[in-house]
Amino acid sequence: MTGSTKLWLRVALLAIATAILVGCTTTTATGARTDVSCAAFEPIRWSRRDTDATIRAAKEHNAAWDALCRKPEGAR
Repeated sequence: MTGSTKLWLRVALLAIATAILVGCTTTTATGARTDVSCAAFEPIRWSRRDTDATIRAAKEHNAAWDALCRKPEGAR
């Protein structure tokens, strides 16, 4: 690969990554940005019949959801 080919490949990868990241947000009529992923996903529940690995994975998912999506007390 030549130097210019590598540069164009990097530019293309950066453009794709940027497009993916921009696609994760929407702009409302007021101009505020909203993370739509929190609306699409919710905490996972498990039962006593689930394996330890499944429960652990659900808890990890829920911790990530809490960190990204849960609003502070008193906030709307």
